[in-house]
Amino acid sequence: MADIPYDIIHKIEAKYGTLAIPDDNPLMIKLHKATGAEPRLKMKTSATGQQFTPHYYDDEVIRLTKMGYSVGEIAEKLCHARSTINRILLYYRVKPRASFKGKYDDVYIVDLSNLKYWGIVARNIEEAKRRTHGEFNAKKYHWCDIKPGEKFMIAGNDTEVFVKK
Repeated sequence: MADIPYDIIHKIEAKYGTLAIPDDNPLMIKLHKATGAEPRLKMKTSATGQQFTPHYYDDEVIRLTKMGYSVGEIAEKLCHARSTINRILLYYRVKPRASFKGKYDDVYIVDLSNLKYWGIVARNIEEAKRRTHGEFNAKKYHWCDIKPGEKFMIAGNDTEVFVKK
């Protein structure tokens, strides 16, 4: 059995505050080699042929994406780069949902073109509020904010209202 490389462990803890870092991190690779340990996650090849090392936070990225959070919001929440989040979503073939820009007539809308459903044309939020006599509630909503039974519209649609199941 190999000696425990405390110097590497202390470097990792000093730099990251934890040993829970990705296996593809140079210090973690060095630790694995020094101890003879197998990495928890092996390099995989995606459908596009790119090499990809799964991360311990992949499931959380996918969960937040399905809840309706944007790539930028997830990156900020998990303290990772947007490019990392995009790579994870690309590898697992998960597409982010559009966030909702507001609510009008108890319907969550993705963009202002959805207001055409009610015959309202607005180029910006101020104009939307003015044309709806202040009834347009401009607030960012995510998919997880919409309860089952509530109504919503999707991007590029001004003819149909859907109900969340």
